[in-house]
Amino acid sequence: MGDLTFIRDITLRGILEDAIEYISALYKRSKSIDENALYQQETYRVIILYVISAIEAILFYFYKTRKESMTYTDYKFVSPLLPEYRHSERTDAPVVVAVQLKVEKDDHQIGLHDLVQFFKEKGLVRKETAEDILEMNEVRNTFHFNKPRSQEKVCDIARVEKALGLLLHTIENAPRALSTR
Repeated sequence: MGDLTFIRDITLRGILEDAIEYISALYKRSKSIDENALYQQETYRVIILYVISAIEAILFYFYKTRKESMTYTDYKFVSPLLPEYRHSERTDAPVVVAVQLKVEKDDHQIGLHDLVQFFKEKGLVRKETAEDILEMNEVRNTFHFNKPRSQEKVCDIARVEKALGLLLHTIENAPRALSTR
């Protein structure tokens, strides 16, 4: 699939190598046996889950290795104004005054969407690649049973091969992203 030596974290590299080996085995098996359509579609869904999870892990590794940070806006010391102050469109809600702060996100608050947008804005992920990754993430999210599984998000061999191409692209371009600051 590609060389992961750019990942200096040996534990993470091992996990990714195992995941890629599993992805490869699933992919070969899904193509070589004559299973019913549901089995194949669910196998493809597992492959996409692993592929997007691997891409997310690599992007998060970049983020940490490059010592990047993301922030969000938080509001502290919120104080309501007197009841006669009302917003013209939301007269049922109180108007407040607050101190607006930029707060650094904790690691657990950073998801794939954040990472893709962040690196796209830095020019390290092309717009088309970012869109493709986020599209595959929508497919990955169909693993949640409460998410609809529409025809638009069907898991077929073409989608799996596109996801595998994204993973290969991520691995091949990773070393350059690590050296660019």
